[in-house]
Amino acid sequence: MKKHRYIDFLAKLAVDNAHPGGHGLTEAIVDRLSMRQKSDILDVGCGTGATAVFLSEKVQADVTGIDLHPVMVERAKARAKESRLSPKIIQASAEQLPFQTNRFDYLISESVTAFTDVSYSVPEYFRVLRPGGSLAAVEMTIEKPLDEENKRAIESVYGVDDVHTETEWLTIWKSAGFINVEALHANKLLKQSKDILPTYNLTSQIDEEALEVWLEHLQTMQVYQNVLTYRVFTMTKPELNK
Repeated sequence: MKKHRYIDFLAKLAVDNAHPGGHGLTEAIVDRLSMRQKSDILDVGCGTGATAVFLSEKVQADVTGIDLHPVMVERAKARAKESRLSPKIIQASAEQLPFQTNRFDYLISESVTAFTDVSYSVPEYFRVLRPGGSLAAVEMTIEKPLDEENKRAIESVYGVDDVHTETEWLTIWKSAGFINVEALHANKLLKQSKDILPTYNLTSQIDEEALEVWLEHLQTMQVYQNVLTYRVFTMTKPELNK
């Protein structure tokens, strides 16, 4: 089975805000991090560019978005050109960020890190953040440890190497050097009690495989509705000499 079928599916549907909580959660994260004007922000896994453009216009910051999928990058660049304050869009991997150390004040990653090798991506996040910088990540999380059969069922649909509990995620972030790590439920951030759904922009690229993946995703969400959830993780990189 092709590992990146789910990511290809998102690209074919040109899904905006393709993360749990949607745009409403993005707004809540921006408010929680108190992002400053003229700061440097990195959007890891920017997808169609919806969050990168929003950050550019709302925060009036210097925003860079990266994504590995060429179709996503193409759409993000097109969206950026239509923005008043165009973010910079680059095709790159979260596991090997093409930026100097201590480059960004903020890093946001919305439903991306779980699809990477965290032994590479998370240390890269830490490296490119400036001392005192903040990170927010929205990540797929399981509510309890699963047996191998159920883990494989989820991993095969989304093409991920592993699924993590909240405790496991906290260990991953802290092991990379982050401090003040918090795991938040969406209802602690969202003003509304329900999630805002992502926007699907149907394109001519929709094919039988995309519809098959969509059905698998819906079935997985139904079967594991009380197990497969998500968290918002916030954290900071320590100041120097601390």
